[in-house]
Amino acid sequence: MCSPDDPSVALPLLDGGHELLFIGTRGGMEAEVIARTHIPLAIVSSGPMSRTSLTRAVGGLAASAVGTAQALPIVKRFKPDVVIATGGYTSVPAVMAAATLRTARVLRGTKIALIEPNVEPGRANRLMANVADEVWGAYAETGKFFPKKFVLTGIPVRAEIAARPTQVEARRSLGLDPKLTTVLIFGGSQGSRTINVATSAMIARRRLPRTWQVLHASGERDHEWMKAERKVETSGNRYHLVKYLDDMALAYAAADVAVCRAGASTLAELAAVGLPSILIPYPHAADDHQRKNARLFAGHNAAVVIEDTGLDPDSLYWALVNALDPDKNVVMRLGAAQLAHPRALDIMIERIIKGKIGTR
Repeated sequence: MCSPDDPSVALPLLDGGHELLFIGTRGGMEAEVIARTHIPLAIVSSGPMSRTSLTRAVGGLAASAVGTAQALPIVKRFKPDVVIATGGYTSVPAVMAAATLRTARVLRGTKIALIEPNVEPGRANRLMANVADEVWGAYAETGKFFPKKFVLTGIPVRAEIAARPTQVEARRSLGLDPKLTTVLIFGGSQGSRTINVATSAMIARRRLPRTWQVLHASGERDHEWMKAERKVETSGNRYHLVKYLDDMALAYAAADVAVCRAGASTLAELAAVGLPSILIPYPHAADDHQRKNARLFAGHNAAVVIEDTGLDPDSLYWALVNALDPDKNVVMRLGAAQLAHPRALDIMIERIIKGKIGTR
C-alpha cells in the first residue's frame, strides 16, 4: 500500500487487474475516507477560486499551480489509462497534470472524465471541462453547459441507501413509533445552526399533530443547548434529538419527509429513496450551487424550498403541513424518484472498462 506522503511506493494490483491511485489534498475529507480502503493516496496542494476576494483568488490559483507541478511526476509515474475527477478545486492539479502530459505525448490515449454532481457547474469544473473528454452528471439540465461532452449518468450512492429496510423496520430500529408520520431533520455532518434554531423553536412553541414524530440530528456543535431546552419545555411533541445518525439508510427509510440542505450527495440520496424534502439551501455554498440544486428539485415537484433567511418556526411548520398532505406527499415521492439514477455506478464503470469515454 502506498503511504499518503510517499506516492513513489509501488502501487498494489487490485482485483480485475486494475490499479487505482487517489490524488487529494492534505486535510480534505478524502484523506479520512481513503484511509479506510486499500487505495493509495497521493497528496498535492490546491486552493479555491474565490470570487469575493482578489487575494484569495490569487492564492487559490497559486496553490493549484503548485499542486499541478506536484501532480506531474505522480501522474507520469502512474501512467493512468483514465483520470476521473470528482469535481471542485481539489481535482484541478491532477486533471491539469494529466492534460499537460497528454498534450506533450508523454501520456498517450489517457482519457479524462469529470463528474459534475450539481445542476450548474462551478468555475473549477468549467475550467477542467475544457480538457476533459467527458462530463458525467446527474441532471439533464446540466447538459447545456457541456453540449458536446455531457453524459447523463447520475451520481452513485452507497449500496445500503438503495437497499433500505421497510419503513416499519427502520422506525423500530431507530426507536420510533412505527405507526406515526415521521419527519427527518438534519443539517449535514456539522449540523446547521439555522435549521437547528428553527426546529427547536417550532418544537417549543407549537403543538404538532399527534400523528407526527420528529427525528432530528443536530450535529455536535448545537446538541447540548438543544438537549437542555428539551428538558424545560412541555409541548408534548414526539421529538427525538440525536447528535448524529450513524445509519442514514435507516433514517431515510423511516421518514415521510426530510428537512435538510441541498448538497449534491444529499440530493442524490433523496432521489435514490424517493423521499420528499424541504430544502434550505446553504447561502454561502460555492457558486450558489445549493440554491440551484434546490430549485431544480422543486421544479420536478420533489421538494419545497425555503431560503435560509426565510426559515423560522412558522415557515418550517407550514412547509411540513404542505409536504405531509397525503396527496402532495405522493406527488413529491414520485418527483424525487424520477430524478434517481440507480445504475449510475454501473454506467460509469461500463464507460471506463469498455473504452467508451470520449465517444457519443
